[in-house]
Amino acid sequence: MRYPQLLFLVLFAGCTLPPPPPPNAEFLVSAGDQTFWVRSDNSGLRIRGSPLILARTGGRYYEIFVSEIDRSFPRALFSGERVFRRELATGDSAIIYDDTAVVRLSAAYHQKHPRAQLLGPDEDPYDDIEIAAVGETDILNVLGPYVALEHRLSIEHSDEHGQDDTTRTVVDLRNGKAVAFDHMLRDTTVQEAAGEGGLVNRRWRHDGYDVVSHYDSTHKANTLALRDHRGREWRLGLIGSTYVQIFWLDRPRVDSQTRHALSRAFNDATAYGEHIQQVSRKPQAKSMKRALPGRQT
Repeated sequence: MRYPQLLFLVLFAGCTLPPPPPPNAEFLVSAGDQTFWVRSDNSGLRIRGSPLILARTGGRYYEIFVSEIDRSFPRALFSGERVFRRELATGDSAIIYDDTAVVRLSAAYHQKHPRAQLLGPDEDPYDDIEIAAVGETDILNVLGPYVALEHRLSIEHSDEHGQDDTTRTVVDLRNGKAVAFDHMLRDTTVQEAAGEGGLVNRRWRHDGYDVVSHYDSTHKANTLALRDHRGREWRLGLIGSTYVQIFWLDRPRVDSQTRHALSRAFNDATAYGEHIQQVSRKPQAKSMKRALPGRQT
């Protein structure tokens, strides 16, 4: 997955008159696995970024994240990743995508070996394991109430027989159900969040100003700018993701509870580190002879 970056630019004017100040504005830019908080007024532009994967539906904001699931035994490694939504206002979390393949394989192994005991969070499988099944889930993009995911499953057996499988799906975060890609594109909430226009030029209309993007063929990215209704633009920077959403915070003005929840989520996600989709990440099993260290449930 290509991680989007917002490259902040400082423009210098050679004229004697100062440039006009940008319009008063406050909004969020959600782009892949990054969210940017943009504020502007007479003093200029202020932009803050965070590795927060943000979604909004029904007037509520959600953080989308991946967490580990482990169903391993002394001689069998079963490790996968689930996708959660967490409502920012309440902190309530719910699974929207489960690693059913790993769970199913673990249950089948236990049925075949009923005396085998599940390992605890601080226990590792033996070196000579019989099977290793490792699932990884990446959040590709978020548009409206939909989350695009990629799941990779690798299975290795002690007889050196193995298989790899990759699937992509779109999940409705409201109910955790998979939907067709065409269904997502026809949803009016997606069309509103994604703005007007095509991939080369897009526009998000707002009260008092617009946000626009133009494709930059030199950098192979989208240039994002703030535009007033006189057509003057203030460049915000470059975004690598083609899936960009704008969430307005000024008109109507976001309430204090939501603002506090968003600010807290920004701070918490920044504490995870840059470009982190997971609350906890593990090393992958690279061979049948080595177990995963430092696993968590």
